[in-house]
Amino acid sequence: MDLEELLVIHASPTLANLKPASLISLSKATNEIECLKKLESRGLMFFPMFNMKGQKLLLVYRKDKLNHVLTSPHAEKILRYFEYPESFDERLEFLKRRFVSTPCPHEVGLFLGYPPDDVMGFIENNGQRALYSGLWKVYFNVENAEKTLQKWEKCRRKYVECFHSGTDITRLCVTA
Repeated sequence: MDLEELLVIHASPTLANLKPASLISLSKATNEIECLKKLESRGLMFFPMFNMKGQKLLLVYRKDKLNHVLTSPHAEKILRYFEYPESFDERLEFLKRRFVSTPCPHEVGLFLGYPPDDVMGFIENNGQRALYSGLWKVYFNVENAEKTLQKWEKCRRKYVECFHSGTDITRLCVTA
C-alpha cells in the first residue's frame, strides 16, 4: 500500500480539514517525497514521530488548526502538566521525545483533536471507566463524540471511495 492510500484511509478527516491531525504508521510507503510535496502545497504538514526498525510514525497535520487546538485553555493546562514548551514547533519535538520514552503518550489525543476533557479523563482514570469507546475513550459528552466519530467515518468512507475511483489525492486535500 502506498503513502497516498494510507493517507486516504487513515487521515481523510485531516485531509478534509475536519480534524487537526492524524497519526499514520508506515512501513514501506513507496512514493513518500513526491506525495508529501504535493500535499504541503495544499496546507498539509508532516512531522516524523519516530523511525525504528523500518517502522515510521508520521504526524499529518494542519498547523493553524492544530495550534488553535493546543492553545485552548484546557489543552494548555494538560500540556503544562506534562511540561510541554510554549512554542508550536517545540511542542512537536517534545511529543516526539515523549514517544521515545512512553510508547503512546496520553496527551497525544490533544494533537489528534480529541476533546481535552476526554484526554484528561483518560489520564485521571488510567484508561478505565469510559462512558464510550471509539477512536478515543469518551468520559464526557458521549453524544457529541458519537457525532464527531460519525462525521469522521463518513468522510473516510467517501474519500476511500473517491480515491479508489481514480480521484487524485490533491483533489481530496482541502486547501485551508
